[in-house]
Amino acid sequence: MAETAITPTQLTSDTAAVITAGTGTAINTSNYMTMAYPKDGQLLIKIQSSNDATSGVLTAGFGVDAQTETYAATNGVTSLFVVGSSAKVKNSDGEIRIDWATSSAGYLQAFYLPTSNQ
Repeated sequence: MAETAITPTQLTSDTAAVITAGTGTAINTSNYMTMAYPKDGQLLIKIQSSNDATSGVLTAGFGVDAQTETYAATNGVTSLFVVGSSAKVKNSDGEIRIDWATSSAGYLQAFYLPTSNQ
């Protein structure tokens, strides 16, 4: 299985961000997706899909809080927003990995959430 690297957009406090429908990186079920997570904190992941069979697994990270998290679109959901915590899903390479179910379709976008000093 190959890798598709995603570059998250840094959001800034008190600044509007336009998130356009139908944009992002297309889900390719032959690949897993990775996102660099160079700092501790939270990452907003937007999965856009009208396919009820779209399902992604955030692979467990390392450390005491590590856990695997599964997210799925249901009932014709068009956008699913997930806030990932670095303590749960960041691996030892400093990345988050998402593996997709073979029936998944849609787009993914990722955003670093602002910290209190941004």
